[in-house]
Amino acid sequence: MTRRARARAPDPPTVPELVLAPELAAIILLEHALDVAVSALVAEHPTLVDDVARQRDGDPAVALAHAICRRSGALEDMLRRYRRVVRDAARSTVAREDDLPF
Repeated sequence: MTRRARARAPDPPTVPELVLAPELAAIILLEHALDVAVSALVAEHPTLVDDVARQRDGDPAVALAHAICRRSGALEDMLRRYRRVVRDAARSTVAREDDLPF
């Protein structure tokens, strides 16, 4: 298993973003939790970084940890894309409200 490059931590949501899209708080927390979980799994099961050693390790926990680590990248990507789409929509809404003549 190769270690994925860490993305820069997302900026915390602004108050207007949270008013329009409160789920952003949970999404950003989930992104951080996923990163911490993968790091903790690698710390607990060092064989995860060595494909040959991992294959010899018959521990079912290692196999499941490997599956979690392997799939974490796809989930991280999906969360990032969701966050970007929601933030763009929130910013667009705030910009439209700023254009009101009153």
